Amino acid sequence: MSSPAAPPAWAYRRSGFHDPVLRRGYEACRRATQATGEIEYAVSLLLPPPLRIATWALYGAVRAVDDLADAAESCAGTKAERSERLEAWISAFDADLRDGRSTDPVRHALIHTILTWNLPPGFLHTLFEELRQDVHGRQFATWQEWRRYNSLINTPLVLRAGSLLLRAAGLSAEPETIAAGVPDAALAWQTAVDAIYLTDALVDLSDDLGRGHVPLPQEALDEAGVLRADLLARRSTPAFEELVRCLADRARTWLDRIPLPPVLHPAVGIALGAYLGLYRLRLKAAADGPAALLHHRPALPRGARLRLLLPARAKAALAWGLFPFPVQPCPLPQSAPADTSEGLGWAEEVRSLARQRRPIVPPTPHPSGARPPQLPAGAVPRHVAIVMDGNGRWATARGLPRTDGHRAGAETLIDVVHGALEIGLNHLTVYAFSTENWKRPADELQALMYEIPQFLRRLTDGAETLDVRVRWAGARSRLPADVIETLVEAERSTRDRTGLTLTMCVNYGGRAEITAAATKLAQEAVAGRIDPGSVSEHAFARHLHVPELPDVDLLLRTGGDQRTSNFLPWQATYAELLFLGTPWPEVDRRDLWHAIEQYARRTRRYGSVPRIPAPVQHVPLSEQDAPAK
Repeated sequence: MSSPAAPPAWAYRRSGFHDPVLRRGYEACRRATQATGEIEYAVSLLLPPPLRIATWALYGAVRAVDDLADAAESCAGTKAERSERLEAWISAFDADLRDGRSTDPVRHALIHTILTWNLPPGFLHTLFEELRQDVHGRQFATWQEWRRYNSLINTPLVLRAGSLLLRAAGLSAEPETIAAGVPDAALAWQTAVDAIYLTDALVDLSDDLGRGHVPLPQEALDEAGVLRADLLARRSTPAFEELVRCLADRARTWLDRIPLPPVLHPAVGIALGAYLGLYRLRLKAAADGPAALLHHRPALPRGARLRLLLPARAKAALAWGLFPFPVQPCPLPQSAPADTSEGLGWAEEVRSLARQRRPIVPPTPHPSGARPPQLPAGAVPRHVAIVMDGNGRWATARGLPRTDGHRAGAETLIDVVHGALEIGLNHLTVYAFSTENWKRPADELQALMYEIPQFLRRLTDGAETLDVRVRWAGARSRLPADVIETLVEAERSTRDRTGLTLTMCVNYGGRAEITAAATKLAQEAVAGRIDPGSVSEHAFARHLHVPELPDVDLLLRTGGDQRTSNFLPWQATYAELLFLGTPWPEVDRRDLWHAIEQYARRTRRYGSVPRIPAPVQHVPLSEQDAPAK
């Protein structure tokens, strides 16, 4: 009998998922759960759509990466090839997690679930570390080794599923937090995971043997008098059949010891009860036909399965109807440029449309003929941020007014934008005017308030239109009306461009940005629009000036000073720092390229240990026409 689930498209629409890549990812996870997790899929259908889809993402994505480690060599290449694929997946996941999305549908669904439900991702890195060992084949000598592996691989995944269920019950605490205050709770959960994993080890025995892996500890085989060679040859013996029955009894005893927490939502309690009941049926199927386990996976008895699930479905539907789903996942930052059409006159609207429709031209080559270095895929940072310092000192050193330094700095920025486009940079953020700069002399402030709009008009109204999208990060307070108008119009007229995103930080202060975001988040909590216990980094980021701005990979400062000066403290937490003694007006695109080359040679660990360092192969600028310093 097929599961009476609502069509997946309906479930996704109900949960507000309209991104086609995201929906493909969730659908792939749903199919993986249905194909490999008969019990998990059946129980997920007892949950409301948002929770159901999240469980599919957790289970399906973990199965996908687990298959990279466990696939048989005949199907997936040598151990070295499997290891390389696994490392590539893990590295891509880490990078995608920092970006908050992925082009890979399954990773995108997993990351979306982690972020929307505010699940700590650390459990995945523990899992990844153990899977690295699985690639080379893993044998358990003792029950202690078996339990340790189980606690590292399976327990964290079960606890994250527990996090989802606790949120469905209206609780924002993590299972680990509850365990710390409830005696024996942690032991009970670990016992539950041991029971489930031991059951799966018996039921999946034929699949594991096909990969040359025996999932039971050698200690258990020795005690029962079972030879590993007999198992790998799929030869059943009386000793093996007795071992299966003993292990099934042990797992059933563990399951019977599991108490259901009384604080859960009634429907969640029903789902957990059905889950344990189905595992008892699975154990009975294994114990009733131990010899068959060597050749195929036993199916759950259809009649017993329906007798358990049909009442559970009816009760769960009634419980969700009487006690609606109390917690909604937290929305993520959306890349949605502000609609500034309101208040624009007809003439301004026509001019804005004309700017948007101008043909895009490639960046102008550097006068020296220098070309950007050829870097391998992934070596170019996604986001470079620049503190453009040294304009005033450069002018003073030449006996010029400080205002001339800012004018020369604008020319430098134009050249650097061209260089960013040439090397394929996605995001460039520049510190054009800070909240602390209001302390400057009046004539210098006036010059800055003139040069910023002039630069933007050259970028958006010039004869040659570059593929640059402009974004503005900063506060409106104290800025002249014409500066605000120019910034807003630059955002509007370039919003459909897909090349470089240039974020202008004008009247920007990092602490002020964080304070403003915290204020808005607190207002949402007071208004009841967000649960304070579900606040996450990504919920906070929704209230930053440019919510979709990715983390900074490389933060570059010119002018000789070595500090970040309240620039992007939230976004630049993991940024590589590079300080140049050159004042900004003397910089050009070649300095940007050289900085990116240095970035490409650095090893970024994010707290972990790099597994496959990739040497950078490139044409150094010294062989082209590097700027003389």
